[in-house]
Amino acid sequence: MTKPDTRNNPQAPTNSHATHTDSPPTEVGPGGCLVRLGWMVWGNAALFMAVVFIAKQAGAFSIADAAFWSIVAVCIGLRYLDIRYLNGQTASGEPATFTHWWRYSLLLGTVALALWGVAHAIGYLFG
Repeated sequence: MTKPDTRNNPQAPTNSHATHTDSPPTEVGPGGCLVRLGWMVWGNAALFMAVVFIAKQAGAFSIADAAFWSIVAVCIGLRYLDIRYLNGQTASGEPATFTHWWRYSLLLGTVALALWGVAHAIGYLFG
């Protein structure tokens, strides 16, 4: 099936999904891929492991606490690098902005604080 010629016939159907922001996806090099994996996957996995270690410490503060908050800071820093230097994108493929970074930072900080508190409570109550 051929596409209708819309140059001479303005009533011809057009692709309603196309927008002025449609552009070919930008290629991500190996460094960009590693940075994205860092803040998306490895950072979250490391936070989970730190929460488990914190919960096993019987409520006491330990090196796991420092590691936990360091991981949070590294994840926020990696997301910044991704947006600033590596053409970071949102989940829907749009270019990420510093508004996205700010939202990510606030969300991660809030969730991390809650997890950290719960882990200490579990360690105190059951450790």
